[in-house]
Amino acid sequence: MKANDAAISLYLNGKGLNQSNKGYCFLAEAIRTALGAGDTLSKVTEIYAAVAQKYVTQPQNVERAIRYTISAQGLTNKEFISRAAEEITERYAVSGAQRKMVCRRP
Repeated sequence: MKANDAAISLYLNGKGLNQSNKGYCFLAEAIRTALGAGDTLSKVTEIYAAVAQKYVTQPQNVERAIRYTISAQGLTNKEFISRAAEEITERYAVSGAQRKMVCRRP
């Protein structure tokens, strides 16, 4: 999971998101949950509930904080979380393939 955490941080920092916002922590956890789910985000409300339970708050607070954090991105929460999960997964697939190629060379 540490690799996922690093990739999530790099992704969010690359988007210029402010780490001091509480929504940043919620967003990172939502992406982590989406990566763990493995399927498409059919119900983002379930992710809000899972994040809210971990941080002992209400799902509405999670949704609002994430929305505030990504407001400049021009995406909805669901779009941002699903795009982040897809891009992070693709980056892992590419870097893993490159490592295998490098290891096979004499």
